[in-house]
Amino acid sequence: MNTAFLLMAQFNKAIVPLEQISKDYFALEPRTAANYAKAGKLPVPAFRGGEGNKAPWLVNVNDLAAYLDKQRDEAKKDQIHNRAA
Repeated sequence: MNTAFLLMAQFNKAIVPLEQISKDYFALEPRTAANYAKAGKLPVPAFRGGEGNKAPWLVNVNDLAAYLDKQRDEAKKDQIHNRAA
């Protein structure tokens, strides 16, 4: 299955608020995730949904999907490497 397609089906949109995904996908509380976004420390690009400090941080599901796929691929490599050792 295509990860981006499944995420779009889950959220019914291509751009999701960071606060909706921070706990499930980054193990961060929404406030911490917003601080990370502001500092450029999230593993995916995040951007403000408007002008000003109160605008929500947003993430494109394609970027999130690429990150999740990369994490999965690395886990598979580690698992294969550990079996061979």
